[in-house]
Amino acid sequence: MSTVTNTGTLSSTGIGSGLNVTSIVSQLVALEKAPLTLLATKATAEQTQITSFGQIQSQISALTDAATAMANPAGWTASKASSSNPNAASVTATNSAQPGSFTLDVDALATQQSVSSGQLTAGAPVGAGTLSFQLGTWSGTTFNPVLAAPVPPATLGLPVPVSVSVSSTDTVATLAAKINAANTGVVATAFNDGTADRLLLRSKNTGAAAGFQVTTPDAALSALRFDPSTATTGTMADPANPTLYGQDAKARINGIAVTSNSNTLASNIPGVTINLLATTTTGYPASPVRSPATLNISTDVTPGVGFVQNFVTAYNALNTTLTTVTKYDGATKTAGMFQGDSAVVGLQNMLRRMVGSTSLGASSQYLSDVGIETQVDGSLTINTTKLSTAANNGTTLQQLFTNNNGNASTNGFALKFRDFGKAALGIGGMVTNQATALAAVLADNTKQQTAVNDRAAALQAQLQAQYSALDARMVQLNSIGSYVQQQVTLWNKSTA
Repeated sequence: MSTVTNTGTLSSTGIGSGLNVTSIVSQLVALEKAPLTLLATKATAEQTQITSFGQIQSQISALTDAATAMANPAGWTASKASSSNPNAASVTATNSAQPGSFTLDVDALATQQSVSSGQLTAGAPVGAGTLSFQLGTWSGTTFNPVLAAPVPPATLGLPVPVSVSVSSTDTVATLAAKINAANTGVVATAFNDGTADRLLLRSKNTGAAAGFQVTTPDAALSALRFDPSTATTGTMADPANPTLYGQDAKARINGIAVTSNSNTLASNIPGVTINLLATTTTGYPASPVRSPATLNISTDVTPGVGFVQNFVTAYNALNTTLTTVTKYDGATKTAGMFQGDSAVVGLQNMLRRMVGSTSLGASSQYLSDVGIETQVDGSLTINTTKLSTAANNGTTLQQLFTNNNGNASTNGFALKFRDFGKAALGIGGMVTNQATALAAVLADNTKQQTAVNDRAAALQAQLQAQYSALDARMVQLNSIGSYVQQQVTLWNKSTA
């Protein structure tokens, strides 16, 4: 609503002329804006197309990813391992392991050395001085220490003990903490048997070479000495104290003796790791009775089957979407949003042609040869029996998907779909171009709506200006008319 000021009188548009200017202007502007209804309807449809095509793009990307994963021959190579006695030994295999079968006897497991002190007064100091810990191998009462490696010439062949200082206030608990903090290769535990404290020591690692010797020059700490070669009553080596010496694992693979300082055999068979869990041999070593476990290494077809399942799932999702947006529903007489669209229909046709094409150089050439069968609606189903046969037939299944013949039409199917997807989604690709074209149509619609609104706004301003001018002129004319009428009335009175 606009106002016009004339000869000191404020008048609203339409007052001077007597016309319903607001209604007239509103109707004329509405006529100018009439194209907006059609443009808005088209914009909604165009936005729906963009959203739907975005889903198609996403599904093509998923199919491309599935094809890319299966196009790598290395991804198909896998091994699996099994044990006939999983309670005694478990086995794992890397992709480099060769298929085969072998027997395993577990004669002895690797153990840690463990010793216990005699009873010590609970909570009381253990004595002052120095304890020296030395790792090495025990053979009866003979100790072979671990030597420094590498070592300076001046100390060549000398053992490398680790010393722990014991203060006059150290209890079993505080001494155990000191031993553990000193990186002695020995784990210490403070233990109370209900009446007294004991110091428990065990090797940090398993194996004969992880055994240890504890020595001290101080008589106050003699109860904590462990040296069976000079054992005396009151030391940790006293036969009255529980003692277990560390030993290596001993096993036989196909009857061949092997040893390990741990219960893991990782270097005997390339790509195969055996974890020893329990012995299978009884009466070892005097009268061994062996009950070997059987370990099997075989090719694992699971990755290849998984590739196929992922590929079929991705393809079917895309096929369903393309079928929906390009079909005509006779029952509802409704056309899909991309029915007749050359780009989308062309995309659907190319995908179906690739599915029906061949891969040369493989013993199987068609997808149907390995159980991937096309249905009437264009979707794919998996014949599990045929797929299983192909998966277990050497590299038959892999070749069908990964053969590279240097020819896009006869390459393996993984290469075909991978390369097609990358090209379609790349710069200048058919999918990218279609998405750009749809966005451009919507952008043009937005411009047209803006232009209509601009024209309507300009018309409204023009009409308001014109009717304001008319009102001002009518006010002037009305004022003149009133003046003339007044003069006529006065003249009539004066002549009466």
